[in-house]
Amino acid sequence: MRVIGGSARSLRLQCPRGLQIRPTADIIREALFSSLGPRVVEAAFCDLYAGCGSVGIEAASRGASPVVLIERSRRAVESIRANLEHTGLAEGATVIRGDVMSQYAAAAGRWGPFEVVFADPPYGLGELPDLARRLIVAGEGLAAGGLVVLQHSGHQELPGLPEPSRAKSFGDSVLSFFEAASQGR
Repeated sequence: MRVIGGSARSLRLQCPRGLQIRPTADIIREALFSSLGPRVVEAAFCDLYAGCGSVGIEAASRGASPVVLIERSRRAVESIRANLEHTGLAEGATVIRGDVMSQYAAAAGRWGPFEVVFADPPYGLGELPDLARRLIVAGEGLAAGGLVVLQHSGHQELPGLPEPSRAKSFGDSVLSFFEAASQGR
């Protein structure tokens, strides 16, 4: 796994063996950031279920600021911090350890509203529909014109959500893009 673009381009990221996480593949991150384009520069960016931090670090490398990464696993958080130090991006990023559902509101209050929120929970996670409704329908912690990107299994149902503005499939993985309402919250 490596950083694809920006100031830390080509630097390798480490993810300890044995963690119950699924790092976002290079091809998916490349598609994500190609879709975001210059929108990520100077954007407040939040990476939920951050794993080893590859998406948040990619955002920071491409100029997003501030970047907030939320992850519940202690070992994954240690990996994120080591990866941020290795890439020289630690100063512009904040890593929060804890339950995503409870930590997001506090993070949005302190570093938001966010222009981009990326969420890649474990596939099949029961809390994803509730989190998605908080972000997309209620606009919690989102800036006016903000974007929510969900990475999820193509088999995961997301009831109560509008159709995404676009979706990209990669085998069983889907990136669904949702534009926030014009009013920030």
